[in-house]
Amino acid sequence: MRKTLKTIIGNIPFIEPPEWAVLQRSLIDLMNGAVAPVMKKYVRDDGSVMWPTTAEFVGIDGLDDAYESFFNWPVFYLLGGGDHILELSHRTYDGITGQFARYDCGHGHPMVVKEYEQGYDWMHQGEGNLFFYSLCLADPQHEKSQKRARRYAGFYLNEDPDAINYDPEKRIILCPHNGSKGPAYRNFEDKPYPYPHAFWKVYPLPFLDIEGIDTADDLQKPGMEQKMAQVMVERMARGDVACNLASTYLVMNAFLFGGDDREKYKSWILDYLGAWIERTELNGGILPDNVGHSGIVGELMNGRWYGGYYGWSWPHGWGTLGDAVISAAENALLLTGDRNYMGLPRSQIDLMTAQGKLVGKTLHVPELHNDDGWFGARPLRADWMAHVWIASMADGDIARIEKLRNHDVGDYKAIQSHYSKHNGGNDAPWIAYLRGDYPTYPVEILRHNQAQVYQCLDFMRQDQQDPVTYGDWYLQVRNPISVEGLLQLTMGAPLCMYNGGLLQARLRYFDEQRRRPGLPADVAALVEKLSDDGVVVHLVNLSPNEVRKVIVQGGAFGEHRFRSVSGDRRRELADGEVGISGSDPQSYSKLVAEQIEVFSVEVDDTTFAVHLEPGCRVRLEIGMERYSGDPSYQLPWD
Repeated sequence: MRKTLKTIIGNIPFIEPPEWAVLQRSLIDLMNGAVAPVMKKYVRDDGSVMWPTTAEFVGIDGLDDAYESFFNWPVFYLLGGGDHILELSHRTYDGITGQFARYDCGHGHPMVVKEYEQGYDWMHQGEGNLFFYSLCLADPQHEKSQKRARRYAGFYLNEDPDAINYDPEKRIILCPHNGSKGPAYRNFEDKPYPYPHAFWKVYPLPFLDIEGIDTADDLQKPGMEQKMAQVMVERMARGDVACNLASTYLVMNAFLFGGDDREKYKSWILDYLGAWIERTELNGGILPDNVGHSGIVGELMNGRWYGGYYGWSWPHGWGTLGDAVISAAENALLLTGDRNYMGLPRSQIDLMTAQGKLVGKTLHVPELHNDDGWFGARPLRADWMAHVWIASMADGDIARIEKLRNHDVGDYKAIQSHYSKHNGGNDAPWIAYLRGDYPTYPVEILRHNQAQVYQCLDFMRQDQQDPVTYGDWYLQVRNPISVEGLLQLTMGAPLCMYNGGLLQARLRYFDEQRRRPGLPADVAALVEKLSDDGVVVHLVNLSPNEVRKVIVQGGAFGEHRFRSVSGDRRRELADGEVGISGSDPQSYSKLVAEQIEVFSVEVDDTTFAVHLEPGCRVRLEIGMERYSGDPSYQLPWD
């Protein structure tokens, strides 16, 4: 039976539309049209892409890059993008999945087996899987996605005899490379591949105890590249690594579809993350990055807690670990409501911060660790602590954010314009806005996002690159969808952790009349304030004639429960009372203000409805109990 939603009427005329609302709807319209040149010029009719450039391609890398080119298209749809965005998202996911099932991975079988990655690390899998996760969230009734989600999760619950990735007794994933064909030891051992000298000019040496190899230049000596490759195989090819924590969202994705068996997914996530938390506690509070098949930390590293594949020493340190750890903690929080799980990423950030040094006014924090100690110091990215704070709402976490501000570029008081694969990087100024310190942020970020789209469109118009020269990144730099500002402003959500994380939103919207996700046409939303037990949001209907009906949900997955909603509304005219007309805007606004009354409604549900009159707005103060709902992909009308 369909439940009856509490309904709030938004009927206060805004006279002059807010600039942020006009820009928000303009950005949505712009991006709805911006995908046409991508599909026409760079994607085949079946959704496959133009890289690899030859049907004879052989390799294990690149699948993630193909998926990444569309990772935020379903997110745009669930924000309010057009129906065609969802159709194109399904088409390209299917096209890429089928396409890469035709390429050999170098070990006598395809890169994609059973519609999933045959075996690779979770830095790359996490990046590529964002597309699938957001597609499931945007369209949970899609039967093919439901079956895929459960099959993919089954590779880690040992439900497929060809993919026994997990040792439930030791609570470890058996190999740093894993996937639909189980532990991919073959990727390391069949053909130990020496990285070229140019690689080591960019990334640090993974080990400092190899005789004859003290610097990257030593790898130019005869046989040294091969020696390094062999040691990497001996130490890195087997056992679990902390980067594998990103796999918890693959399992979480299956849980969110619901069903009678969802408890097994919850148990696996909490058990696997719990094992890493225990190892961290036994390691003096520092997350170890490697575990051998015996379950012993440092088993293959001569006792070192660092040195694992995509771990503290190589190649990115916390740059990879941070995304995986935060994603796993967010999953556990969603499953249990226990915010103590966020203590794992917070504690690691505190450990690194304690090693930091002030350079001018900015704290430079080391993100890597090897035999020489902590290294790789630089200003810490703001998104990690932003995710922790969004979950905790704790004063201590805001203090950490302020301590870690990058004063070199003023990242907390100005839009940061730089290329990134997710078109993001503005967590610090967004948080400053939420704290009341950057009131012009909504307008500035929307203008910035529009500029990103127009620049991409111009690039595509001028583009004359020969497709035979395309690399795996060719579509990523041609992706015109930019959702950071829309997520922050409408949903109170940061961008997902890029290596495969959860959409951590305070609010979500559905079009009640069209029965689909996203803001209805003409409707704009602005989250103005977040607190531990509430949110303030401003909703605007720019339509001159149509009532727009929007359903508001607590969290991306219904994980937050609304307790009350209060705000202001225009009282009904008494019999015979004449409306206002003929006044100048300032006087008109004053007369309207005299007709305003305050209301408060008890909700006690994860959803409520707002009916917005034409040319009207409403500002809502919403009381909520966070992480008290049962999270799922269920739609409000199911």
